[in-house]
This record gives sequence, structure tokens and C-alpha cells, in this order.
Amino acid sequence: MKNTDDEQSAESLLNLQAPSLSAQQIKRRDSFLSSAETDFAEAVSADAFAARGRLASAIFERLQDDKDLAWNDHAQLCIGLCDIRTRDGLLRMLHDAPELRGQFLSHLAREVTRAQKEFVAPLATVYAGIAWLEGETQLTRLAVDHALQMDATYSLAQLLDIALRHNVPPAVWSSSLAAVSFDACLKGAA
Repeated sequence: MKNTDDEQSAESLLNLQAPSLSAQQIKRRDSFLSSAETDFAEAVSADAFAARGRLASAIFERLQDDKDLAWNDHAQLCIGLCDIRTRDGLLRMLHDAPELRGQFLSHLAREVTRAQKEFVAPLATVYAGIAWLEGETQLTRLAVDHALQMDATYSLAQLLDIALRHNVPPAVWSSSLAAVSFDACLKGAA
């Protein structure tokens, strides 16, 4: 007889129910998001390549810590993943550190539920991409579906959706990530 308590469903592993945030929490989150967005825009206008590299590295370093993200960390993550070049640079870094993928998935699962609607598709899609690299097809499918439900035009979610529907193995994406350098990602070559 199978013990159902020992097996978690994909739905329970990727809890997409948004927590109840107080008005004060929402205000703090939104304030940090606004500040992070302004800071990043100014940094990009001064030196886009360096700004993207710093943000990708900061996010990568922070997500290695298992402590829950504070609102300022949440804001950096959201802003970074909304910038395609920064997002791709972060994915490239993570490609070279497969031992960190589980940690990143844990953070992303929490942060996707705390995010404003406009940030959900990038967060859920990066979650999906990492889950796919880990061979978690059910989780990948759920996260891609959630991302597309939030933003049907989000291109990376669309690409992952196509790959899943055509049974493309995750090794194909892994190979394409390996073929592009971190610097090339930041410059937009990915």
C-alpha cells in the first residue's frame, strides 16, 4: 500500500497561493521595488553591461543563503528577472552551479507568491527553467502554465511551453546555456 504522505504532489511543492500581506507589507514591498527599479535604471544608463553583471551576481550570491528574502532582496530579484539580459546572465551562472538549483527553487517558490502581478511571469518562468533542468517536468509544467496565465506574452515561458509540448529534453536547453558565456548573456547574445 502506497503512503500518500510520503509523496508530495507537484501542486503542493509549488504553492501558488499568495500569502495575505498586510497593507504595511505591501507598502514596504512596493517602496523597495520602486527604489530598486530606479537604481537599476540609473545604473544601466551609466553602464548597462556592468549594471547587469553586478545585479546578476548580487542575486546569485543572495540566493545561496537559505534565509528568506527581505523586501529589498525580493525587489532586486524581481527587477533583475524582468531584465532579460540580467535574467539570462543569472541562468547562465546557475547552469554552472547545479548544486544550488534546489536552493534557488525554494526561494523562487516563496517569492513568486509575494510578487506583484507584473513580476510573477519572470519569477515563475525562471522557476520552471530550473525545475526543468532538474528533471522535474510536472513542476515545470505547473510553473510555465502559471507564468502564461499571468502574462501570455512572456517569451521565455512561451518557449518552455513549446519545448514541453514537444517533449524536448532539458539537456537541449542546458547545452544552449553552456554554449553562451555569462558576458554574452549580459550583452544580449542569448
